[in-house]
Amino acid sequence: MLRKGLHIKVGELKSDIAVLKDVEVTLGRIIEGPKPEEAGPTPFPSITDLRSWDLKLLERYKPFYMPFCDVCCLCTFGKCDLTGGKRGACGLDMASQQSRIVLLACCIGAATHIAHARHLVEHLIEKFGREHPIDVGGVNVEVEAPVTRLVCGVRPRTLGDLEDVLDYLESQVTHLLSATHTGQEGSNIDFESKVFHAGMIDQVGMEVADMAQISAYNFPKADPDAPLVDIGLGVVDATKPVIMVIGHNVPPAVEIVDYLQENGLYGMVEVTGLCCTAIDITRYNPKAKIVGPISWQLRYIRSGVPDVIVVDEQCIRADSLIEAQKVKAPLIAASPKNCLGLPDRTRDPAEEIVADLVSGKTPGALILDPEKVGEVAVRTAILVAPRRKKFKVIPDVKDVIEGSKRCKKCQDCRRACPNDLPIPEAVAEAAKGNLDKLGALYAECIGCARCESACPQGLPLHSFIVKA
Repeated sequence: MLRKGLHIKVGELKSDIAVLKDVEVTLGRIIEGPKPEEAGPTPFPSITDLRSWDLKLLERYKPFYMPFCDVCCLCTFGKCDLTGGKRGACGLDMASQQSRIVLLACCIGAATHIAHARHLVEHLIEKFGREHPIDVGGVNVEVEAPVTRLVCGVRPRTLGDLEDVLDYLESQVTHLLSATHTGQEGSNIDFESKVFHAGMIDQVGMEVADMAQISAYNFPKADPDAPLVDIGLGVVDATKPVIMVIGHNVPPAVEIVDYLQENGLYGMVEVTGLCCTAIDITRYNPKAKIVGPISWQLRYIRSGVPDVIVVDEQCIRADSLIEAQKVKAPLIAASPKNCLGLPDRTRDPAEEIVADLVSGKTPGALILDPEKVGEVAVRTAILVAPRRKKFKVIPDVKDVIEGSKRCKKCQDCRRACPNDLPIPEAVAEAAKGNLDKLGALYAECIGCARCESACPQGLPLHSFIVKA
């Protein structure tokens, strides 16, 4: 097991043979426990260690570019027109610019997963200790940490061991991002090679996070009989106070479940969620419920079912606070990566935060202590549920019909729709009292609400579809 460098500083040390003053000793690495596995030829590879292999792949499978934008706006030289073989002020051509954008996108994704892993590992080390063992299934798992061992050449055995892996991943993201700066990389092929590297470290980051939470929270470990969980909006008992968790980082949701259990409240409050946090909380407690995927956020919030909404990081709509306010549901932000402009109440007493949320004095709060999130979310849900009475903004059938009559048939909604759904035709039928065509759009609607943003009449078209 690797340990980070040890630094010892002693003001004065006396012994039988000498007196030493102002002694400093530094050890680069300390190795404890079993002998490390023999590493392959490229442990902890740099952004160029695998380049020769990348170039072979890219020679065989040549990139093909279909620009979604003809200009580059990434520096103060721009905007630069790159059409027709032209180069920008920095000398970059269209192919290199397109591959640079892809690298930026991949770095954003990799940084998001790696930062989540760092946040999670630090929290779990604080809670369970650096020596907490990595155990994702024991003898039921042929190769533990396969991605980490393949890329980094080490087998992490404790939560503390994961820190070395994260140090490496974070350094690689920094190097990759620096390559996208004006005046750095100029070859589209080398940008693509770096894209491969970003994808590789992204996979390591995701594996680190999942190994940590499986081991510390005792999620099912290669268990063929892991319990099944309920899924869908219909499985939520809306007669109870309902807490909705959204995001990718499970500790706040874990603390909600723990607070309910420790205070004899479990069964009195529904814990539901969307996306990864929802899936992970059911791994912690199978009585929690998954409402649906990321695309269901608007329809679930607007349904009025959730009494309190807790968001952490990733997969969260930027307008979640605005939508929560429409249904009078307090929102708690639980991650420094997604503060939503809310006041930081982390150090305030829980009872004061609850009072402000229940009274409506503030629409939400930023709370960066998962345990406090658990307490505040539960207490707020219990108190606010009778006041809200599941207030919703999904329109009635009559409102859908009357609203549809205001449609100007401009087609802006269809042009904005990423799935090119025939919304105008469905709205035209709804204006005649027939909601069938609107209802038929439900299965293919991804819940982005771009149709609503595009509508010059301000019609809540996504909610029309949900109601239909």
